[in-house]
Amino acid sequence: MNKIYIMESKFKNPEEYINKLDELNGGMTVLLDELKKLYIITLTEPDNKEVRAKYQATISNINLTQSKILSLSNDLQNNMDDINKEVSRLDRLIKIEKDRNKKLKTKLGMIDNKNNSSLEMISDYKEIYNIQYLRNWALFLSTIICIYTISTVYKKSVVKIQPVV
Repeated sequence: MNKIYIMESKFKNPEEYINKLDELNGGMTVLLDELKKLYIITLTEPDNKEVRAKYQATISNINLTQSKILSLSNDLQNNMDDINKEVSRLDRLIKIEKDRNKKLKTKLGMIDNKNNSSLEMISDYKEIYNIQYLRNWALFLSTIICIYTISTVYKKSVVKIQPVV
């Protein structure tokens, strides 16, 4: 019997990402406001070294914040990939268990109530639908191939009769 253990601790909590993003967003807003002021002062007073140093420091801080946002984005993407892998793994296990359950029910001949029998009927109708769907496509493709074959045969067999002069 398969035992499934989900390690919830390996996935980060979404609130962590939200809090970090809010913190970075607030810091970026402050830096951009400061950059606007310093940019105007730098244009009006190009010789002021103190203002230039603050301007360069602000640009460095903005670049640092952008790299932190990119790092957070990559971390979030990796976390999402891990979650998707885990969900796919669990989906495969659920399908295996459903098939196993169906086989066991069939072996035991246990269809206790209408709910179980209706689920079995839905499953059977899905299989019937899929088979009929494939048959329809096969019929359509074979019809196209037959039409093409017949048209090529008749085009080759038609001989043009030329009048004798």
